[in-house]
Formats: sequence, structure tokens, C-alpha cells
Amino acid sequence: MSINVKDMPLRDNYGRPVDSLRLIITTRCNYQCIFCHREGLEKSSGNIEERLRPKDYGFLASIARKINIKFYKITGGEPLLRRDVHEIVREIRPYAEEVSITTNGSLLCEKAELLAESGVDRVNVSLHSLREDTYRYLTGGVNLLDSVLKGLETSLEYGLKVKLNFLAMKSNISEFPQILQLAEKYGFDLNVIELIPLGTPIGVYKSEHVKLDPIVEFLEKIAVKKTVRIFQSRPIYVLPSGIKVEVVIGYGNPHLCSSCTRLRFTPEGYLKTCLYVEYPFVDVYNAIIARDEIGVLEGFKRAISLRKPFFKSR
Repeated sequence: MSINVKDMPLRDNYGRPVDSLRLIITTRCNYQCIFCHREGLEKSSGNIEERLRPKDYGFLASIARKINIKFYKITGGEPLLRRDVHEIVREIRPYAEEVSITTNGSLLCEKAELLAESGVDRVNVSLHSLREDTYRYLTGGVNLLDSVLKGLETSLEYGLKVKLNFLAMKSNISEFPQILQLAEKYGFDLNVIELIPLGTPIGVYKSEHVKLDPIVEFLEKIAVKKTVRIFQSRPIYVLPSGIKVEVVIGYGNPHLCSSCTRLRFTPEGYLKTCLYVEYPFVDVYNAIIARDEIGVLEGFKRAISLRKPFFKSR
């Protein structure tokens, strides 16, 4: 049975529209980052089976577009470990205004051409250090930093837009000027992200967490323009070089929660309402496999109705 709803935006009980879906297409990863939050999935669950194929994601996106979900972030684990990641992009591309991928960048050299051809709008590449020893300590990526840096250049060769993700910690915050310099050299926008305790061992969080105040103060002084992104109320600083630096404070931040417009989708086929909330979730796997449009639509409605800000203003 086909449904004839078109661009019908849905809002949760707090008035927040939902227009973004974060697709966790795998939990497999070739890194062992000390700060990994596993996208809010339980650590005890191990590697979750990749039950869905590219056409399944395309069907999901076709229903999501009917309720005005049009922005997609593909993530993992490390999403580029899936050999069919470019096919997933190709399937959801007709229903999306933007498709981006978050990656550690270690496989970009071999994947960049396929990603560009499939219609990826942007790759967000995690780059937390330019020092081999620090990079290895933070990510567990042994002798992979050079591959990441080469992957950045390869991405440019194939016309992929790149944005860097820099997670600020005590071990690497002194490198912020070098990371910024590299971003400006290549014309990459940059996310500066605060460490959150989710999934991070308490000892690591206590020893590595730093506030972003010094970086924000620096950006306030040098920026030629400041805006606020509607999604999660993130401040964006436009620098004289033309690049944009976005600051992400994701823990204890009611402003971020009050303007969050995202749902999450797990490899098992579950709609997840929030990074910080494991349950409740809404299982739409069987509806997807059966190509049950009404079932998937009702799943979206149910998940959106369950959404609530994790951090609230008092």
C-alpha cells in the first residue's frame, strides 16, 4: 500500500521538528579510540549485525522524505569498512538534500572516488592530533595518521567537500593552532568538540576533559562573523581565511537539546530517539524488509513522539 503524504513535517511533544537522520550502518571499527561513545549503543552488545542492505536504506529514506526528513549523516563504527557504503549513499541520495559521512579517514584514499561518484556532499574526518604518538594514544590507530592525511588530499582531488572534527582533550588541546592551520591551508571547515562522558571510562574523562572556553575566546577575537546554526544551536565562527569553525558542546547543554532535530537509526533496524538514551527504541526492521510503507511511517511517528530533550533548562 502506498502513502500519499508529501513533506509533512512532524514535531515531537516539545515542538521540535525532525528533519535529520543519523544512520549507524555498522559498529565495526578499525580504531580503538579512548573516548568512543559507540553512538549511544550499549558497550556490552559488541558488534551489531548489519542486517540491512543498500536498497533497504533507500526504502527507509523514501518514507522519511514524506515526513520532511532530508538530511543524512552516515556513521558507525567506521562506515567505510562497509564495502557497500557508496551503494547506501546512492540509494538514499534521491530522497536527501544532504548526505554526509563521518569517518576516521584511514580508508579515504581507496574510497574517495566511489563516495564522490555516489553523491556524498561532505565527509567529516576525525583528526585529533598531528603527532603520531598522540594520535596513536587517542585512537589506537597505529601508523595510520599518514593514511588519513593522504585521504584528505585524495578527497580534494575527487571534489569531495571535507570538514574536520577535532575533539579537544588535555592531550591534544595544545595542537589546536596546528589543526586550524591545516584546515585553513586546505579550506576545510572545522568542528571543535567537547569530550562527553558517554562511553568514555571515568578515569579517561577525568584526566582528558577540558572546557572549550579558551578556544571560544580565541575565536571570538579573530572571527569576522559569528552565526548560530539552527540545528542544535551551535555557534559558528567565520574566520578571515573564509573557513567556518563550529563549536559543539554536547553534554549538559540545554540549548543543544532544545533545538535538536535528529533521529538515529541503528544497524539492527531500530529508530533511536537520542544519543544519551538507549531505550525506548522503535523497531522498524520487519516493516522495512516487508516494504510496508505504513509500518515504517508509523514507526517514525512513534519514535518522534518519544523524543524529549535530555538536558532541559530549569
